Amino acid sequence: MKRIITALMALMLMAACCAQAEGRLVVCFSRAGENYNVGSVQEGNTLKMARLVAEEAGADLFEIVPAVPYPESYEDCLNVATEERRTNARPEYQGDIEGWESYDTVFIGYPIWWGEIPNIVYTFMESHDFSGKTVVPFNTHEGSGQARSQKDIERTLPDAVVLKGLPVQGSKAQNDPDGTRADIRNWLDGLGLE
Repeated sequence: MKRIITALMALMLMAACCAQAEGRLVVCFSRAGENYNVGSVQEGNTLKMARLVAEEAGADLFEIVPAVPYPESYEDCLNVATEERRTNARPEYQGDIEGWESYDTVFIGYPIWWGEIPNIVYTFMESHDFSGKTVVPFNTHEGSGQARSQKDIERTLPDAVVLKGLPVQGSKAQNDPDGTRADIRNWLDGLGLE
């Protein structure tokens, strides 16, 4: 009888863990290649951070991958991003999320590019219904913190509840995973997510 009860409790615990992961999603845009103050990287700073957020929050992960990749050169990427900003472009991305409706909490990760959220992140936000969802921003930067991204997300997603975001310096996200994980844990603990 004890074994049956133990087995049932284990099944219930597994179901609860799976249900939690189904309700949380980490969406991120990141860019490999030459990064400001970090050098050339194989995996972008924000993607490294996003993987840790997903692990700590028990969330699924979706990476926004541009249909047309951004240049690997920092200077060339700056030129493309400046033109996107000037023309208010909405670059396309590959794939999409299955079961969007099942996620009630969406973490959105992005780098701060010259004081701004990259336009491709707006493409994603404007392509999905965030009504009633809890949105939790996080970003990497090299000195600008969140810049004005928290307010920009609140303005772009007026039907969502937007919680306090977490900025982490890109060089820290790239080179100090333990310190970044500690920052993420402290941030998540302070959010009061169930």
